[in-house]
Amino acid sequence: MLKRALELTRFGISVIPVHGDSAPKEPKKPTIRWRTYQKRIMRESELKGAFAGDARALGVICGRVSGLVVVDFDDHLRYRRFCRHRPDLAESYTVKTRRGYHVYFRTSEKVPSHQFDGGDIKGERSYVVAPPSVIAGFQYRRVNRQDAIKLDRSGIDALLNHFHVNAAVNLLPGKRVREGDDIDLGAMYQRLAPRIGRNNALYRTASAARDSGISKSDAERQLSVLHVQEREPSGHRPESRVERMREAERSVSSAYHASGNERRHGEAVPNSVREKLLQEQRSSVVARLLDIMMLEGWQPESYFTMVEAIKLGCRYRLNRKSVMQSLTGELSTFNGRHIIARRYVEYLDIRGLKSRKRGRPVDLLFQVPSPGRLLWVLNVDLTPSDRVTAEDLKSSHAYRRALHREYIRRLSPQLPMKFMAERVGVSPRTVRRYNRTLGVKATVCVGRFALTWDRLGCLPRRRSGARGITAGYWLESDDGYRAPAWRHIGSTLLRRGEPGLQVCAQRTCVWSLSPEPVRPIRYGKMSPKEFLQLRLLRDGLEPGASALEPVRRVLEQAKSLAAKVRYEKMRLFYDSVSARIADDKVAETIGGYLWALDERGVEVRRPARRGVAYRMLKEFGNGNVFLALRDSYRDLLVTLASHAARGGKTATSLELVAPLFA
Repeated sequence: MLKRALELTRFGISVIPVHGDSAPKEPKKPTIRWRTYQKRIMRESELKGAFAGDARALGVICGRVSGLVVVDFDDHLRYRRFCRHRPDLAESYTVKTRRGYHVYFRTSEKVPSHQFDGGDIKGERSYVVAPPSVIAGFQYRRVNRQDAIKLDRSGIDALLNHFHVNAAVNLLPGKRVREGDDIDLGAMYQRLAPRIGRNNALYRTASAARDSGISKSDAERQLSVLHVQEREPSGHRPESRVERMREAERSVSSAYHASGNERRHGEAVPNSVREKLLQEQRSSVVARLLDIMMLEGWQPESYFTMVEAIKLGCRYRLNRKSVMQSLTGELSTFNGRHIIARRYVEYLDIRGLKSRKRGRPVDLLFQVPSPGRLLWVLNVDLTPSDRVTAEDLKSSHAYRRALHREYIRRLSPQLPMKFMAERVGVSPRTVRRYNRTLGVKATVCVGRFALTWDRLGCLPRRRSGARGITAGYWLESDDGYRAPAWRHIGSTLLRRGEPGLQVCAQRTCVWSLSPEPVRPIRYGKMSPKEFLQLRLLRDGLEPGASALEPVRRVLEQAKSLAAKVRYEKMRLFYDSVSARIADDKVAETIGGYLWALDERGVEVRRPARRGVAYRMLKEFGNGNVFLALRDSYRDLLVTLASHAARGGKTATSLELVAPLFA
């Protein structure tokens, strides 16, 4: 350490000895009083005396005495962002620390020491640990051996403004930093497909190819082959090779789709964030403002002022009141957390910047949220981000319609109208209007299964006052004859021997924006259990019926089936009585009884008590007595389904009682 200290002093740098690992509780504490050396450099004799003790590490004093300003980054992420945004300054002398990095700069200006979001500026009255010191087993080392960049007054202003104000509008718009042009699309797609699904993986991989500069034709050629070869998940509808190819072409085209005057996103707002904001706030203001920032190229973690946000919002027809609500008003928080982080700054110039924060703040700055922060604040998972154009952001109606359009273009989903309406925070009637405007095509999906006597219980009984038709499901034979799917009609047709009698039910439609013609009707297989759930849920949507009405009806039917008592008989022996029956003080006759046949073949029933069991075994012989217990399995299913229905879990309740009607 002494040799390195002498070397630094020759370059005009003031150094001090630090305990290091010799004092594990205070490894960065100096071993001497160092206030004097904030103004002058140690002489050689003083250095030999100072480093002769327990000093295991070396400290470099910052400020004008050494002509140094050091930016201390607390983590790797903050340092990487600095390198991306200011590559000209990141080329300076850099040291790797335990948690982050030290970036050294030469200057003759007076810079007070202070903190910023993610680290510290080390100036006057401060020091940093320098290599080759060892702290907690980690050796500080140089990762960039170039000389420290010398900064004048304007350079120091630019450096400090990057960490404190750094208005996002001053950054180069449309600059997207590439992690590297060489990207393995096959490895990325195969890694993502099992986790997020084939279509989402296809869209995300195509987006990465687009951002890496790969042409659309090359990406489509590579990803189409991978998408066709990828295995289908269990339970998924079988798809032909042609359907897979068309699906891949649509997803890649959607990823590469962009308007001529649309700028590349610095980052993108995930769809899960947009949907959460639209659903919870019942307003599109915050979601639109976030998309506007990303569309304009505002870099995440950079700062902006209220005035800049208002000017930006006005260009996209977002008025002053809406912007203020998003930043400081009722729309600015979610579960007590600020969606767009804020920060108070005292002074923005070097001469007025104080190391101790006193007095009233003079400015309020806001920070462009990164996708990671948005996911954390809203507590949602990462999903793909659909692209929106500048025209789509100029009204709430156009914004919601654009999200609906891109979702259908990307996935061609098979979903109920109600779900798609809730996704963008509108009514089903509004979604129908969107579909007419966009030219969305619907393919009706019909599930069917053969009707037999065993499956007749899946059909509903016609109640008094019920309509003559069964909406959404029907009976159909091979010759095209159709009839309402009432149980008595199904029984009559089965007795009549109607050929190929099937139960048909309309499922949710498949929505598509494909320019090619689509099939109006698509038939598929359906199990009796799926039909039962679909029928009961659909009956609950009748006018005037509550959401749990179908569950109550099916529970009543299930209780009537469970009321038919069934007993399970178990043979008893002398050595198994104590394990099967409780002691004599507890009667078991409620749940069962003892059963045997006498010498004339007449059935004998007695209470299920332990003493009675031993007497019957002695009378009728070992192994000739049976314990008949009530089969409570059906009662248990009905009880569990009732609890699930009271808790609002309709699908779980129907799934539990479905075996009773199989």
